[in-house]
Amino acid sequence: MLKEEVEGIILIISCQKHKDTRLKEFKLPKEYYNGWKVIYVLGDLTLQSVYEYNGNILTINCEDSYIHLLKKVILSIEILQNTFNIKQGILRCGDDLLINEDKLLEFLNNSNKQDYIGNAVGDASSFFMGKQYEFNQPIQVCLDYFMLSYYSQHQEDFENPLHNLKGVSISHYMARPSNIPYCSGVLFYVSNKACHSLINHMKNINYNVFYQDPETRSYPYSIEDCGVGFIMYKSEIRLSPYPMYQDNYHPGFIAYHTNKYR
Repeated sequence: MLKEEVEGIILIISCQKHKDTRLKEFKLPKEYYNGWKVIYVLGDLTLQSVYEYNGNILTINCEDSYIHLLKKVILSIEILQNTFNIKQGILRCGDDLLINEDKLLEFLNNSNKQDYIGNAVGDASSFFMGKQYEFNQPIQVCLDYFMLSYYSQHQEDFENPLHNLKGVSISHYMARPSNIPYCSGVLFYVSNKACHSLINHMKNINYNVFYQDPETRSYPYSIEDCGVGFIMYKSEIRLSPYPMYQDNYHPGFIAYHTNKYR
């Protein structure tokens, strides 16, 4: 069976919790943008198959939780790479973005895309001072309380069978690499080359977001954007900063991050 050829995939990550709110509220009006196919992703551990398609909604057999987000994103990338003939790469989007279609098309039509593109955030900003960063620097570690704070406000998630978090202590997984470049997981682009690095790396750790990296003795995979940045750094793929989105509307950006229904 011939694979459908597409320029790329606009991958919009959602969850069962938001499929009747965000997924409807912020749905893109088109299925294709200049050869880029729009796909929405949900997780469902009760699925009897590896994945299912329903129109342009891809449901995959994996945890639907926040802490498993990296697993869900890269599993979906692996499925899409095996399903479509993708010429360029994947634009990963959140489900609470208002998209400026003109700016979206401007980005998609850029024939000079780098392998890993997005908003440089947090410690990543220190890497961009007019010079290229090196890949042989010692990796430092910090304690990140973001996920612990999130779950302290969402205790119900531990009881959700689709999240598979029974008995998990989030506080065990707060250590993460701190001095590597990464971009916000709300909206970023990865080329086919970067996609293959992400897939291969996660396969090597059995897609385990609780895996402890032996070099840093930290848990790079429990926060998606940090995990993607860590894998890109280990694969020697550079982050190229680009004005993807803002939390307040701005006509010069691809998207406005609403945080609606959070």
